[in-house]
Amino acid sequence: MEFTAIVLIIVSAFTHAGWNLLGKHEHPTLAFFLVGTVIGTLCLSPMVMPVLSNVSQFPASVWIPLTLGGLFQCLYYTSLSAAYRSGELSVVYPIARAFPVIFVALGAFLLGRGDTLSLHCLLGGAFIIAGCFVLPLASFHEIKPANYLNRTSAIALLVALCTVVYSLADDHCLRLLSPLTGQRLSSFRLSVLYLFVQNLTSISFMLLLVLFRAQGRQRLRQVITRRLKNAAITGIGVSGTYSLVLTAMNFASDVTYVVAFRQLSIPIGALMGMGILKESRTAPKFAGIFIMSIGLVLVAIG
Repeated sequence: MEFTAIVLIIVSAFTHAGWNLLGKHEHPTLAFFLVGTVIGTLCLSPMVMPVLSNVSQFPASVWIPLTLGGLFQCLYYTSLSAAYRSGELSVVYPIARAFPVIFVALGAFLLGRGDTLSLHCLLGGAFIIAGCFVLPLASFHEIKPANYLNRTSAIALLVALCTVVYSLADDHCLRLLSPLTGQRLSSFRLSVLYLFVQNLTSISFMLLLVLFRAQGRQRLRQVITRRLKNAAITGIGVSGTYSLVLTAMNFASDVTYVVAFRQLSIPIGALMGMGILKESRTAPKFAGIFIMSIGLVLVAIG
């Protein structure tokens, strides 16, 4: 993985952990993420408007995976909000962030692209998953199925699955769009343009789920009147984070490297949870962070 991709992902890891910390603190709903996404998308407008006409050059083969990515982005926010209402950041975040490594690696093999994955990357993914299982424990003596077979873990796995689907869809779309890069359209500007269009797709699906339910409309009014500032900060963080990730995909040989190294946000998020949200500081949590850090180093050098 190129140095540029590593730097972009490190920055995105801090911003990703930050907006998840704020989201957890807000006990979010889908309406909260809808407002945040709308504001984040508006913030992208100054960069997008000068090149918006390039959307007409998108090949027809892009629109189906782009729409699929937008749908699963919507489902991601739906499941993430439910997970944060159900469990702690130090439990939900590691599971939701670590399992995509396995899912994406499996998808790469199924798509016949397993030869692009090095032994370092695979071994690093194994360390990340091992750390994920250790980190949520209160004690090393509590390693039992009951700690993982529960509603919170199930929703967190759904978050992970949604992450995998839209990540693979985005990677596929950006590869289809790569011929558009040149003197008029840089890789970064193309990534932001794609993110803008995908956000509009995701917003459309979220509007359907929010506006057609009385509870959804009520929650939307509450977000706009009482929590607009934090929703805006979250939305800007989301768009900023993913624009960096999409750009990093242009500098990586396989999306698996990007998804795997993004898990740097796991120890960052865990430390934020312990330091800012005052969550429990246990030996398994620190051990899990250390194990995952080893895995991240292996992925980076892979």
